[in-house]
Amino acid sequence: MDVVALYDELQSIRAVAERTGLPYSNVRRQLHRAGVELRPSGGRPLDLDADPVSDYLAGLYRRDLSLRAIKARTGYGYGFIRARVGPELRDRQGRPRKAAGL
Repeated sequence: MDVVALYDELQSIRAVAERTGLPYSNVRRQLHRAGVELRPSGGRPLDLDADPVSDYLAGLYRRDLSLRAIKARTGYGYGFIRARVGPELRDRQGRPRKAAGL
């Protein structure tokens, strides 16, 4: 079986693994050894500028709601919320966190 040809046809390591019955890691290793440039995983890139959910979550965060409070209100997970509220986090008292090591 030609894993490289299947990867070109199916466009994902996971699809090749399912078709061949091989473990994902085995397929990935074979492609790497064959010198194949792997496509990025995770689907389409996140475009936060055109995402109304990101605007909504960032607005909640700007109104001094904590990540925990936003999670309770919306049902979204911490990682989902954190990726959309921006890089600046606050501590438990609502003050901006300082960068580590400063």
